[in-house]
Amino acid sequence: MKTILIINGEKYCKDYFAGFNVVQKKVQTSEFIVKDAELYVIDADGVCKPDIIFWRLGAVNPKAKHRNILELIEYSGIPCVNSASTLLMGYERLSMLNRLKRLGLPVIDFNVATNVTQLKNLEMQFPFVVKVGNHHGGYGKSMVSTKEQWEELKDLLFIHQDYVTTEKFINYKYDIRYLAINDKVWAMRRKGKYWKANSLTQEYQISEPEKGWIEKVKQLQEDIKADIVAIDVLETENGEEVILEYNDIPGLSGFPEDAKLELSSIVKSK
Repeated sequence: MKTILIINGEKYCKDYFAGFNVVQKKVQTSEFIVKDAELYVIDADGVCKPDIIFWRLGAVNPKAKHRNILELIEYSGIPCVNSASTLLMGYERLSMLNRLKRLGLPVIDFNVATNVTQLKNLEMQFPFVVKVGNHHGGYGKSMVSTKEQWEELKDLLFIHQDYVTTEKFINYKYDIRYLAINDKVWAMRRKGKYWKANSLTQEYQISEPEKGWIEKVKQLQEDIKADIVAIDVLETENGEEVILEYNDIPGLSGFPEDAKLELSSIVKSK
């Protein structure tokens, strides 16, 4: 019986793999070993030698250990969904944005400095958004509306030793997620509780994906060789649309059951 190792992920994941030996472990409490070119994963529950890995560690600030693990998976040749090489491409927010820009996709413009000592050079027309480092899920982000707020935030950010980006604040009408799995694409319109898109979602609705955006997400999917990928698009009141980011470990909450079945079929086919 083949062993599917699920890394982190939702509790329901196991329900989609009848007929397989399914093991679920967390990166935070596991160690990865490559010995004689074979991959083993160890935690308090024992040792797992996987035939395939289903990587569902998302919405966290990636650490050096996570990158090391992905490199070991790549080295061992164990199939992974998404592949370890694909996940490594999107590992850093800057590399993710660079990939979108290189493809000519309408990615949000930003200023960036490698250290907070250069914050004085990143000021934009108010309001604007400040993002520190590689955090996800709404963390490490703040909106600045006045000079006073900017001065206070600069003092607070001074304790960080990480890169900082600033972006024009977009008063969005909807945050639209285009989700591509295999050759299928879904779209979901979302609205958050506050100004942060894709955070504290208050309402969502599945909608018909627009042809132009289907082409864009498929272009990205092909370029990074992803089994699954999503792009998050901000739509303004006047109809302008810009890509905020892409996500190679997107959550499936709110999407049709077909999306979960499609993704599980990819894992089983590997």
